[in-house]
Amino acid sequence: MAVRDLTSADAAWAAGLMERRRQEYARYSPVFWRPARDVTGPHARFLGRLITSGGNVALRTDHGFIIAQPRPAEGLVDDFTVDDPARWAADGAELLIAAAGRLAAAGGPGTMRVVTAHADQPKTRMLSRLSLRVAEQWWVRELRPAGPAARTGRVEGPGFAGIFAPAPPVYDPGGPVLHAERVADDADLAVIEREAAAMGAVLAVVAAAPGSARSAGLRQRGWSVASDWYLGWPAAGG
Repeated sequence: MAVRDLTSADAAWAAGLMERRRQEYARYSPVFWRPARDVTGPHARFLGRLITSGGNVALRTDHGFIIAQPRPAEGLVDDFTVDDPARWAADGAELLIAAAGRLAAAGGPGTMRVVTAHADQPKTRMLSRLSLRVAEQWWVRELRPAGPAARTGRVEGPGFAGIFAPAPPVYDPGGPVLHAERVADDADLAVIEREAAAMGAVLAVVAAAPGSARSAGLRQRGWSVASDWYLGWPAAGG
């Protein structure tokens, strides 16, 4: 397959692929991944800015695309999809390897972080085959808001601190979300749920390492994994 530059002229096509992916992901975690309506046009403009932003690596094949954003410690890959799940093993792998090569050639970070829905098995199999491993999982709990939404921004509560804010514009969970970025080891998850609901959140998000005591506690409380964050450097045969 031909891996080539993704250009701003491809932005509408790429946004259409991402819209299809959002519809698919909404089956996995209906609140966390619920797509907003009529955002393909604005998203195409956003992707166009990412594509032309200096330093970003933007590549495509006939069946998919990837945008890798260099960060100080790692290359972040969020906008990355293919037009058919069966293409992850071929187009997806080639795109990720090619993007890593471009980052390395530019003197960028030697680690890549790739986000995916936990239930996107064709994509997760490809990432594992290329030697990337799950470093973090985002656990979610749907909530019934206890009142009107409070002012958004940084918040703190008993045993946690994070951000209370709307979801990214391409998603519509039905209200603001509490993303608890820091959670104390002895934090009471039930308290976090009550505090989030009191703020007016429709969803709470807590990150945990796979297999950790926190992930076990989240599972016991009825939380579910919405997204996996893979870390590593793509290498065939991993």
